Amino acid sequence: MDVDKPLMARQPILDAKGVTFAYELLCRSIPMSTEALQSSNGNLATGEILLAAFLDIGIDNITGGLPAFVNMTESWLSMPPAVKPDKLVVEILEYVPPTDANIAAVKALRQQGFRVALDDFTGDEVQRGWLPYVDIVKVDVMDVQAHTSSAELVSSNRNPGLIWLAEKVETIEDYERLKGEGYQLFQGFFFSRPALLYGERKQDSQYAVLRLINELNNPDNTTRDISTAIQSDPQLSYRILQFINSASVSSVNKVTSIHQAVTMAGVKRILGWANMLALGRLDNKPRALLEQALSRAYICQMLAKHLPSTDDQTAYTVGMFSLLNAFVDEPMAEVCDRLQLSDAMSDALLRGDGIYGEILKVATLMSEGRLENIRNVPRGIDPGIFAEVQQSAFLEVGNQLRLCGIA
Repeated sequence: MDVDKPLMARQPILDAKGVTFAYELLCRSIPMSTEALQSSNGNLATGEILLAAFLDIGIDNITGGLPAFVNMTESWLSMPPAVKPDKLVVEILEYVPPTDANIAAVKALRQQGFRVALDDFTGDEVQRGWLPYVDIVKVDVMDVQAHTSSAELVSSNRNPGLIWLAEKVETIEDYERLKGEGYQLFQGFFFSRPALLYGERKQDSQYAVLRLINELNNPDNTTRDISTAIQSDPQLSYRILQFINSASVSSVNKVTSIHQAVTMAGVKRILGWANMLALGRLDNKPRALLEQALSRAYICQMLAKHLPSTDDQTAYTVGMFSLLNAFVDEPMAEVCDRLQLSDAMSDALLRGDGIYGEILKVATLMSEGRLENIRNVPRGIDPGIFAEVQQSAFLEVGNQLRLCGIA
């Protein structure tokens, strides 16, 4: 255990009788002190909290079975973790707008049984758009806007069934006053400062996780193939069984085999878990490196769609893996061998041979903005689409980076 690197902090949320209702889990490893930092680091912070809570420590060890409030950015609203709804309260950050897409995501969460809280409500007209779709409204009573009060926020925004939570409660006088104003839940230094939680950050085999992602992205693979990829690494096998059997995820009898776990969870759920593991542990590599790999991947995929003889998922993986040697600090030949890639993929990555190698060469130049240097274009691809493909790919990269908390 590294006591210099706490995994997170937790702060209790109490009801009007002083009984602990839930805990808020707070990221302490990533700067989040300003709205700009929240916007740029929010996705990554959420990922770190979820990995630490549900995989590294265990959510029930943190909360004792009570719900955990976790900040969710715009991206995370549409891809919540595969956990029991009673374990997690989804907390919408104050700068997330109530767009049609975001409201639809929140409605879907509530239909699944999740409770939703709105963070730092100030009475702003835009924030009011969230009120019909949330269960809990959090108010920072130390930061109420001028010409209003904590009491007015409750009285002028009452909705049937809406629960009001007062943050930054610092004295007994605050506590008693806020109860009288209609607040039902309370959080602040009067009860407890955020307590740091230390634990061992479990490391996963980069190769095992990347091999699993490769298998999951192959549409021809069966659950048996995916099970085999997981079973190739003892630590990965342990982690997935730990996750599936966690009381925070499963409500059925214990899963005792990897194949059973994959069949029960489904490919999309396993893929989301694997991506979170892979991308959540790349903090020792430049973000520009991941951006370059993603750019190549999306361009390869888009170009392959114009070639009936190729598979666009294979092309995507070739582009994504084209910089793996830099990610894992080993020669590409060893990377291909250890990942047991197909001959077509290895030929493309090692020598630029074959149709996938030709696509990769074009994609590399396009991702670097050197369209004028492209000479050999695979037959069937019109160079006139290059600018559009490049723009579309860069847009997709931006979306993916935000989704994974890297942008």
